[in-house]
Amino acid sequence: MLFSLAILFFISPTFTAATDLQTQCTGTGRLYSGTSCYVLNDPWTTSSRAKISCNHILGYSGHLAHIRNAAARAAVKQLMSSYTVRVVQCAYTGLELLNPAVATTISTNWGYYYRDGIYASTTYLPWLSSHPSTNSNQNRASYCFANDGLVSRPESSLDSYICEYEEALKQPVTDLEQKCVNLTSSLYTSFVNGVCYVMHNESKNYNDAKIACNDISGHKGHLSHVRTMGELWVADALLNAARVTYARLGIEQTNLSSTDPNNNWYMTTPTDLSVLTIYLPWAASPTTNMRTIAVTIGYPKTFNAVDSNTVYPFICQYGNATTTTTTTTTMPTTKTTTTRPACTTPLTTTAGGTGTTAATTNGGRRTSTFNHYRFGYFKNTCYWLDQLTVSFSKCLNMCHENNLCFGFSYNSGTSDCQLLAIIASASPYWFELTADKQYETVIRE
Repeated sequence: MLFSLAILFFISPTFTAATDLQTQCTGTGRLYSGTSCYVLNDPWTTSSRAKISCNHILGYSGHLAHIRNAAARAAVKQLMSSYTVRVVQCAYTGLELLNPAVATTISTNWGYYYRDGIYASTTYLPWLSSHPSTNSNQNRASYCFANDGLVSRPESSLDSYICEYEEALKQPVTDLEQKCVNLTSSLYTSFVNGVCYVMHNESKNYNDAKIACNDISGHKGHLSHVRTMGELWVADALLNAARVTYARLGIEQTNLSSTDPNNNWYMTTPTDLSVLTIYLPWAASPTTNMRTIAVTIGYPKTFNAVDSNTVYPFICQYGNATTTTTTTTTMPTTKTTTTRPACTTPLTTTAGGTGTTAATTNGGRRTSTFNHYRFGYFKNTCYWLDQLTVSFSKCLNMCHENNLCFGFSYNSGTSDCQLLAIIASASPYWFELTADKQYETVIRE
């Protein structure tokens, strides 16, 4: 009997427990392949509405599918060909033209976008014959399974679409994310990096719009602050989804006597201090006495200075104010993180790495709590206390022992440890995080 049991033990297959994503990736129009869940969406819609609609599985930053290699192509083809509700010929992917001023036929001018406006370059582009079109208005791409290839499309074309949810992008599902995706269907929303963006189609003047961001109970809202091309991409998606030409942002010239329309623009909220912004991608030269900003069509140059009294639709955001308040275990008071100039000359720490501040010994900290934030790292070396090649446990302990360490980024493949002098989730640092699945960035609470 013991011998029989031993044989059974050695010949029984090894079973791996299904992941949370796998358990949610079942049913009609869903396929799990590799480490991604692909979801086919049958109703036809525009590209912009499609890319803010990947909310079937929360906590995975869903985006339009990336056909990055032959395996992904085969998975998408299998998904579409096995769909039995009706025949779906083509479906939008996340592939977009990067620069309308550069020829569409240049392969490096196409990239797969994530939902935060960051794109991944690709060399795998299985275009069908006569695609992509040389017309720069055909700046999106759909996959057609019958011919097994990509075709270019204008943003306004109506197509089905395929969403992708990746294991590597898993994050805890928050109350804000749940409330964001469940807002009324008359509002267009997008949950990105812990922020809920809400597009309001109704038109208001600036002062009325500024106090109208009250969509989500329990979360303070304000007119949106666009500070990067990624955030501008999100705003552009909402603008196009709503089919409006202009949408107000929370950026204004607070000095009403200023005669310089190009400078001294501030991101404002109804309650917090104003913060100067230098990211101003003007669509046209601003005019004196136009004190507020609205985004318009024409990404990536879409800022327009507009009169504060004219009524326009507007974009709200919830969950990440420009001024972020955090607390540490070593200080009984509250520390406020605000915008500071980027440092350009890295210093050398006494610990021998590259950074801005020498390491300090723990002055009595007994415990530290480290929470996963995102996959990525900071290229700005001035945000580092130190950079070393050590084990993960050593990296974690070094941060714990250093009162000036607010977290770290770690690459398990190279053992690269970057101790952080900044709070990775705080503004203005969070949007400078370079997405990289090899690096895990954690924050010390």
